[in-house]
Amino acid sequence: MAVAATIFFFVAMLVGALLLSHVLQGKMAPKKLLMLHAGSFALGLLLLILFAIITDKPEKQIATIVIFAVAALVGFMLFSQKKKHQHMQKWLAIVYQAIGMGGLIWLLIFVLN
Repeated sequence: MAVAATIFFFVAMLVGALLLSHVLQGKMAPKKLLMLHAGSFALGLLLLILFAIITDKPEKQIATIVIFAVAALVGFMLFSQKKKHQHMQKWLAIVYQAIGMGGLIWLLIFVLN
C-alpha cells in the first residue's frame, strides 16, 4: 500500500512540475492538469492514511502524512487564487513544489528501507 501511495505521489509531483512551469511562465494552469494533480495527490494521501491505520507502527507514517498535509494546505491556497481568477504567486508555487518533493523523498526513504 505504501508503494501504491508513492506511485500516486510521484504522478502528482510530475504533474505538479508541469503546473509549476505554467505558473512560472505567467500562464493559467489547465484545469485537466489541476484535476489530475489533485486526484492523484488525494489518492496517495488516502492510501498513506489507510496504511498508517492498518500497520503495526503508524508513527513511521505520521511525519510523512504531516508533510503532505502541509503541502495540501498550500495547494488549497493556490487553488483558491485560481478560483478567484488571480495569477498564482510564483514564490508560493515554488514552496509548494519543494514541500511536495520533500515529502516524496521522505516517503521514498521509508519505502526503500
